[in-house]
Amino acid sequence: KLEKLWEEIQPLRNLKRMDLFSSKNLKELPDLSSATNLEVLNLNGCSSLVELPFSIGNATKLLKLELSGCSSLLELPSSIGNAINLQTIDFSHCENLVELPSSIGNATNLKELDLSCCSSLKELPSSIGNCTNLKKLHLICCSSLKELPSSIGNCTNLKELHLTCCSSLIKLPSSIGNAINLEKLILAGCESLVELPSFIGKATNLKILNLGYLSCLVELPSFIGNLHKLSELRLRGCKKLQVLPTNINLEFLNELDLTDCILLKTFPVISTNIKRLHLRGTQIEEVPSSLRSWPRLEDLQMLYSENLSEFSHVLERITVLELSDINIREMTPWLNRITRLRRLKLSGCGKLVSLPQLSDSLIILDAENCGSLERLGCSFNNPNIKCLDFTNCLKLDKEARDLIIQATARHYSILPSREVHEYITNRAIGSSLTVKLNQRALPTSMRFKACIVLADNGGREAGNEGRMEVYMTIMERQNDFITSTYVSLNHIFPEFLREHMYTVEVLVDVEVTSDELVFDFQLNSEKWEIGECGVLELKNHVQTFSEIDSWDNY
Repeated sequence: KLEKLWEEIQPLRNLKRMDLFSSKNLKELPDLSSATNLEVLNLNGCSSLVELPFSIGNATKLLKLELSGCSSLLELPSSIGNAINLQTIDFSHCENLVELPSSIGNATNLKELDLSCCSSLKELPSSIGNCTNLKKLHLICCSSLKELPSSIGNCTNLKELHLTCCSSLIKLPSSIGNAINLEKLILAGCESLVELPSFIGKATNLKILNLGYLSCLVELPSFIGNLHKLSELRLRGCKKLQVLPTNINLEFLNELDLTDCILLKTFPVISTNIKRLHLRGTQIEEVPSSLRSWPRLEDLQMLYSENLSEFSHVLERITVLELSDINIREMTPWLNRITRLRRLKLSGCGKLVSLPQLSDSLIILDAENCGSLERLGCSFNNPNIKCLDFTNCLKLDKEARDLIIQATARHYSILPSREVHEYITNRAIGSSLTVKLNQRALPTSMRFKACIVLADNGGREAGNEGRMEVYMTIMERQNDFITSTYVSLNHIFPEFLREHMYTVEVLVDVEVTSDELVFDFQLNSEKWEIGECGVLELKNHVQTFSEIDSWDNY
C-alpha cells in the first residue's frame, strides 16, 4: 500500500536501477535530482501515479523507462528530453495520456517506443522525426490517433510499425516510404483508413504485412509484387476484397491468410512456395491442379464444399476444414480421404445429425453448438488428439458420449453431462478427491484423466464470463497429512457451461512415494463452483506428455 517514498532529497548518485513494479497505490515519486546515474526506471503497473517529477530530467544516463499500466498518468514533464541516452520507452496502457512532450525528440538514441492502448493519445509530436535510430514503434489500439506526423519519414531505421486497431487513423503520410528498412507493417483493424498507402510498394525489405479487417480494401494493388522479401501476408477479414493481383511471384512468401474474405472467389496465384495457405470463409471452391506440386505447402485451410471431392489434389493437402452450413444433416463419407486433416471445425451446424469416419490424422475436432448431433461414425485413434469440443451437443447418444470420454485428448475435451461419467472410476462431490494408487511398485511417472462438472448458483446463461481457467494441484497424502505437492498447473477452457463435463489429461512426472494422491481443483470465478470432480489413472503411457507442436496454428 505504498503511496510515496521519502520526503527530502536523498543522495542517489549510485542508484542505477529503480523498480517499483505494480505499486498500485503509489501516487508520486520523490525528488530524483541526485539520481544522475539512474539507468532503469520501472514503474509498470503504478496505476495511481499521476505525474513524474520534473527532476527526472537529471537522470541523463537513463536507458530504459517503463510506465506500462500507469493509467492515471496525464502528461510527462518536458525535462524528459534531457534523458538523451534513452533507448527503450514503454508507455503502453497509459489510457489517460493525451500527448508526448516535444522534447521527446531529443532522445536521438531511442530504439523502441511503445504507446499501445494509449486511447487518449491524439497525435505524436513532429519532433519524433529526430529519433532517427528508432527501430520499433508500437501504437496498437491508439483509438484517438488520426494521423502520424510527416516527420516520421526521417526515421529511416524503422523496422517495425505496429498500428493494429487504430480505429480513427484516416491515412498515413507518404513520407513513411522513406523507411526503406521497414520489415514489419501491421495495419489490421484500421477501419477508418481510406486507402492502402502506395508507399508500401517501396518498402522492399518488408517481410510481414498485415492488412486484416481493412474495409477500404477491394483490390490488392499490384505493387505487392515489388515486395520480394515478403514472408507473411495477412488479409483476414477484408470483407470487400474481391481481386488479387496475378502474374506475380513472391518467392519467399510462407504464409497467406485470406480467412473470412467473404467475396473472394478466385484462387490466389501469387506464389508456389507458400507453407501456410488459409482460405476458410472465402468463396473459393476451385483449386488448380498445380497445387499438388507446391513443394513447401504444409497447412491448407478451406471451407467445406461438396465440390471438393472432385479435386483429389486438394484432399491430399487440406489440414483444416470448416463447415458452417446450418441446413446440412450429414457430411459425405469422402472426408476420410483428407489424409492430412488436422482440424475439423463445425460452426453452428444445427441440423447435423451424424459424423462419418474421419482421418486418423485429426487432432482437433470442434463441433460446438451442433444441437442435433446424435451419432459419431468415427473413432479417435490418434494418440496425439488435443481437443474434442462438443459444447451444447445435447443430443449425443450414449455410444457417442462413451467414445468421447474414452478418447485421448491431450489438451481438453468438453461434452454435455450432468455428472462425471461412470468411466471415471474415482468420483467425488465437490472440488477435491483422493486417489488410491493400485501399483505395488510405483512408477516414476503416471498419467491421469481429470474431470470436473460445474455447479452455478444463479441460473446464469452459459459463457457470460469469458474463458474459464481451472487450477489443479496434485499432492501426496501420508497418514492423513499432505506431505508434498507434485503438480500445480492450470488449464484454460473456452467458457463456463452448466451441465458439461470438462476433461484434461495430466502427467505426474516425479517419483511418487505414497500410494495416495490428492487432486484439488479451483476456478477463476466466484460465481461458479465445482459440483463434481473425477480422476482416472491411465495405464498406457503414450510418449512424453507435452504440448504437441504448435497446436494453435490449427
